[in-house]
Amino acid sequence: MNITEFHAITDQLYNQIELYLDKFADEQDIDIDYETNGNVITISFPNHSKIIVNTQEPLFQIWLATAKQGYHFDYVNKQWICNRTDQSFDKIFTESVQEQAAL
Repeated sequence: MNITEFHAITDQLYNQIELYLDKFADEQDIDIDYETNGNVITISFPNHSKIIVNTQEPLFQIWLATAKQGYHFDYVNKQWICNRTDQSFDKIFTESVQEQAAL
């Protein structure tokens, strides 16, 4: 993967994150705020907890910080996979959003 491909893939992921958050907030009738600043998305919940997603360009990774723990994802077979748990970004991210929204 080169830097151009990495940016295209991460841009697509960031768009998916924003769509998911909008849909989740509407369905759950919860006020979730998110802000994208460069390569960082900060998601804030009404209970003051946060989730942070950012790209690590030199490593070609996505990092996810939740109230529970942090995760590092590598792009493998067209999926972001946690290099510690082998779970997909989508699974960990959606579970984390649901957990933090319920706190």
